[in-house]
Amino acid sequence: MHRFSLLAAAAFSISSSVSAQDVILIGEVQQVIVQRSGTPDCPPPCPPVTLNPDGSKRICISNGGGCQTMDVKIEHVYRGVANGETRRFKSRIGEWGPTFPVKEKRIVVSEAAGTVSWSPAIEQAGKIFIDPRRMRTIGGVPISVNDSDSSELAALAELLERVPTALGH
Repeated sequence: MHRFSLLAAAAFSISSSVSAQDVILIGEVQQVIVQRSGTPDCPPPCPPVTLNPDGSKRICISNGGGCQTMDVKIEHVYRGVANGETRRFKSRIGEWGPTFPVKEKRIVVSEAAGTVSWSPAIEQAGKIFIDPRRMRTIGGVPISVNDSDSSELAALAELLERVPTALGH
């Protein structure tokens, strides 16, 4: 029983530290840094080749292109906690290249369970909208659209109503 309590406590602390990173905010991109795999801020995507007891080798093949880091000057935090004036978001670069915006612009950023997504913040009639083709989830909650190829914008305020308010706590 004691061992189970220790395992449960460890699992809770790990999940708490992940959710402590979760945030939804709006801000302006300050800089984007792209790093190749194997640099200090971008570890290799695969572990070293290992030799199994039967003599076979375990290898890993990745089409990742490195890492990207984006600094966002915070305008407003909707959910979660973002200490300071700037928040740094990190992500691996996938097969299709970097995804963070490379110029200063106002964006909405969602980080949930270590996954970062963003959309330009589009202001119309005093409301903020996001492009669901660019940002498929917010706070881990899927943004449902009738047609995935639709160019219909999603109202941020309506989406935030569906996201748990305890995000980041």
